[in-house]
Amino acid sequence: MNVGMTALQDQLALQPNPLTELQRESIDLHAQQGAELLETYGLQDKLWVETVRGHHIQPAGPLAQRSLAERFSRLIQRADQFAAAISPRATRKPITPSLAMKALYFDEQNQVDEAGAAIIKAVGIYSPGSYVRLGSNETAVVVRRGANTASPLVAVVLNRYNQPHNELTLRDTSKQEFRVLNNLAPQDVGARLNIQRLMALTKTQPTA
Repeated sequence: MNVGMTALQDQLALQPNPLTELQRESIDLHAQQGAELLETYGLQDKLWVETVRGHHIQPAGPLAQRSLAERFSRLIQRADQFAAAISPRATRKPITPSLAMKALYFDEQNQVDEAGAAIIKAVGIYSPGSYVRLGSNETAVVVRRGANTASPLVAVVLNRYNQPHNELTLRDTSKQEFRVLNNLAPQDVGARLNIQRLMALTKTQPTA
């Protein structure tokens, strides 16, 4: 969705000053430019191209009367806003994934947002890849949505003594002893993760 502004995103992550007018213009144009780039690269899926083209201009409100491309555009527009909220910038700190996810529930007019609610239902409040503190005092990384939106399946990365837990044991946070207490910032965890091992865990069941 942001292929039209990847270089600018890298620049903004480190830029200590506010956006320039040229940068604002580039942001406004990036959806159209992204769609054109995808076509230039040979992408022939019209639904995909139109979804990218419209992802920065979809208004709040019901989805039923919109085209399929417009519905998809609204979904990735909201996902884009979530990603921006949790991404660090030189000019601001990111908010926690759980707060960013909860913010998706309401749209720009502070009404319940269909697209945001659908994302929360599919992914859960605690997004995959985010860190959480458990009731067991262990630190874990979220692997996938669990039994409900507030109880993700997680893998332990630090034990209750804050020592590395190399086994990546799965925990079911719907159980009281492993309930999620709060989100943790990545810099406060300092764990090194093997993405391939984590991806494999998305298809397994908790052992405790």
